[in-house]
Amino acid sequence: MNSTATQTTEYIESSKGMQFGISAAINYIVAIGAFLFGGLILAVNFVGAIASVIGASVELPIYFQAWLIQGLAAIVMAYIILRGGLAIHDQSLWAFTTALYSNILLAVVYFTIGLTGIPLSVLSLVSILSLFQSDVRKYWYPSFKEDMSPRIKELRYSLYLVRKSPLVVAGIFILLTFLSLAFLAPYIAPYGPEERVWRDNNLPPGSPSTIEGNPMHFWGTDDTGGDIFSRILYAAQTDLYVSITVVLVAVLIGTFIGAIAGYYGGKIDEVVMRVTDVFFAFPGLVLAMAIVMALGERSLQSISLALMVTWWPSYARLVRGQVLGEREKLYVEAARSVGASDSRILVYHIIPNTIQPLIVQATMDTGSVLLVAAGLAFIGFGPRAGVAEWGLMISKAQNFFMIAPWAVFFPGFAILFVALAFNLVGDGIRDILDPRIRRR
Repeated sequence: MNSTATQTTEYIESSKGMQFGISAAINYIVAIGAFLFGGLILAVNFVGAIASVIGASVELPIYFQAWLIQGLAAIVMAYIILRGGLAIHDQSLWAFTTALYSNILLAVVYFTIGLTGIPLSVLSLVSILSLFQSDVRKYWYPSFKEDMSPRIKELRYSLYLVRKSPLVVAGIFILLTFLSLAFLAPYIAPYGPEERVWRDNNLPPGSPSTIEGNPMHFWGTDDTGGDIFSRILYAAQTDLYVSITVVLVAVLIGTFIGAIAGYYGGKIDEVVMRVTDVFFAFPGLVLAMAIVMALGERSLQSISLALMVTWWPSYARLVRGQVLGEREKLYVEAARSVGASDSRILVYHIIPNTIQPLIVQATMDTGSVLLVAAGLAFIGFGPRAGVAEWGLMISKAQNFFMIAPWAVFFPGFAILFVALAFNLVGDGIRDILDPRIRRR
């Protein structure tokens, strides 16, 4: 009898171990896939960069260039998921939450690249489901639920504060409207982004096309017969993508550099701060123009890269100041006393406690980046003529302002409303995250 009971217990334990092993194995597969995806994109872009430097003519798929940010994000997520998979195999409690969040973020990254990313995102979703196997779920989910309970309460209170502010609600509504229009542009725009009806030049808003059977020009046309409404919708894709990706990359670079400088201090801090001082010595717009000229190609990619280089020092300085205040607190000392590594203390303890001012700054900077990018395109440092981009549309239409003022007004209003919306949302987030206001 005792022998049978022992065998039953061993079978149950092996079954549990098998479920943990399955979950860990799926995370390994997801991490390897993300490494391959990101590595391929980086390799293709590296080859393209080398080819452009040596003057060679190499035709690279355009989507590989557009997916550069997703490739970098996938590599970062792959590293985190791989570490989580190793810890899941050892049944470390923290690994399950890390794997859950990392796979969700990786699935979002895959979704941003379109239909190609759907099979990859499905693999991340399978990894998430593996965390909810019966025995695995019993092991980590109760403590996760208990830990999330006060956070959910705080989230509900934050949403209540958002609803109380009509300006924040208006900003969110404007942003969601423009994001929806940008996403739906291929389906609702009556004309293509570079489509021209030359006979329809400078038509006022609400004019029918001179060619029978063509759709009406709701917001008029420009001097080349381009439909203003359609071009603004497609330009929303371009400008929002540039502004959001620039801020995301600048935040990642600035957070990494600033956190290391603030945590270790000494010579590392001194070198990093002197480098940031060099960047701050130049006006941001002038430095961005110089970088675009140095790259030798006036395009949206050049503008994005120039703004990434220009914007990261402000985040590095902000994070450094926050980390300097956090590194001497008792919870950091407690983490050191139990043997936590410096990287674990930074990633899991200090940076999460410095994220609030970073969120506010990033939200408000997104509108500023939009304005600067449109300004660079306006003065001729942007994409080639004909590309749907708000700043470029205003630049080309200003010569015909007296004849077709609508060609200037509509893209100008688009820039105004989106930049205003980001500032309203950022200002609202600052008030919501302020602990003095939350205690009222």
